[in-house]
Amino acid sequence: MRSGRIGTASGLDRASDRRLIAVEVIDVRVSALLAVVLVGAVIGPAVSAGDVTVSFLGHSCYTVQAEGGPIVMIDPYGSYVPYPGLPAPADIVLMTHRHIDHCPYCYGESDRVLGDPILVHLWDDAGRCREKLPPAAWVITPEFKTHAIEASHVTRSGGGEGWVCLFSFEVDGIRFAHLSDLGQILTAKQIGALSDVDVLFLPVGGSFTIDPAEAMTVIGQLPSVRIVLPMHYYVDGITPWPSMLPLEDFTSLARTTYGVREIENDHAALSTETLPGSLEVWVLKHKSE
Repeated sequence: MRSGRIGTASGLDRASDRRLIAVEVIDVRVSALLAVVLVGAVIGPAVSAGDVTVSFLGHSCYTVQAEGGPIVMIDPYGSYVPYPGLPAPADIVLMTHRHIDHCPYCYGESDRVLGDPILVHLWDDAGRCREKLPPAAWVITPEFKTHAIEASHVTRSGGGEGWVCLFSFEVDGIRFAHLSDLGQILTAKQIGALSDVDVLFLPVGGSFTIDPAEAMTVIGQLPSVRIVLPMHYYVDGITPWPSMLPLEDFTSLARTTYGVREIENDHAALSTETLPGSLEVWVLKHKSE
């Protein structure tokens, strides 16, 4: 999205004194950080059996939490994107790239996430993603690990900028993937890394990401997916970028092929037993307060 970047990881350091995990965090010269393993961190109980709650805080920001487990937040946005869903609590925060609508810490906003979360940003000082493709993974805590897959932010028409990390991870037996600001349809390498995903957080608004037609192509590239949760689209009065398309442009197209469920809430409960038998698009309301 917005092109303003930080030049080094020190921008994050100045923004917050919270615990930070990333390959270049605190000091890119410390090679020991390349392992990205936090030893002895306690952020809450281990993930336990039961429903997994997915909540939509607006734009590209979702949280995932198993019953009794840590809150995993992906891509909180800065106050420049005035959805009312933040600030909100989290135990682990995954940030896919360093633009203002995905990394408020990069712009000095350390109050967008409540609590004392572990911050995970896996880009190097050139903005490239430090990949770990399955079966390799970044171990964030003893209870949580994530794969990281690099993708281009740049669209076919030249929108977007740089690179993003696509995150995929498992919570209570359900495999999630967040496609960040994916700029183009998936490559063969990316398809292989995401081949077992159940729940897909998918950008659909175009301009800076894939557009609705390309989003439909990406869905078709990942036949394991059972639930698609759209994100990164234009909302009147909130989204600062009017060139982005509204959600309806995607859902009207999706309805020609898939079932579309409009959920009258900002969250939904999932379990391995209740995942739909065939793909559905679930539209959550964004959190209102």
